[in-house]
Amino acid sequence: MTERSEPTLRHSIFDILRFCGSLLTWCSFIRAIKKFQLEEINKMSLSDTKNAGKTIDRKSFILGMMTAFAECVTGECKKIALSPPFYPEDHDTVVSEAERIADEQGIFLWYDENLDIPENRRLNWFVLYKFSDMLEEYRDLRSQGYNPAWHFAKFSDLFSYGTAWGEGADAVVTGMRQRKDTKDTFARVLLKPGDWPIQNE
Repeated sequence: MTERSEPTLRHSIFDILRFCGSLLTWCSFIRAIKKFQLEEINKMSLSDTKNAGKTIDRKSFILGMMTAFAECVTGECKKIALSPPFYPEDHDTVVSEAERIADEQGIFLWYDENLDIPENRRLNWFVLYKFSDMLEEYRDLRSQGYNPAWHFAKFSDLFSYGTAWGEGADAVVTGMRQRKDTKDTFARVLLKPGDWPIQNE
């Protein structure tokens, strides 16, 4: 082993300490840079959410609405419900999970392909129902040439908007406490501008 004089050894220790100090300073600098970059990324993400139609996953949105409506149908708050309208090419993307939701909630689905809507404007939806007679009532209205997209009032009782049903329902006076103008959020998120409402020509 080579012997070193005490001053030389002390000098080497100082060099090591100085190097470690520089390394810690550099690491702190790197952490500060990464923190700044992360903050900038977060700012960008927040600003991007202003355009919800581009940041909300369409499949999740459709299935989320179907889950909420399925619970209403299961609990018999609604006689039937419709999924949000979607493009025909979306069917294969959502059908498997939609059927799973229906099975979990103890209800059924019927796929309305809307063949009465011109192909270039066609949108489809699922009918969610618990009792077969409710589906038959819907299909009977459809066979008479009515479509919920164009003749909503004809289906309002089935959709249970402002209606009561069940034992003693005839004695119930229904009404809304306050009506407000609303916008079709599903259309903004799921559809191209101008595709809803569907034009009836």
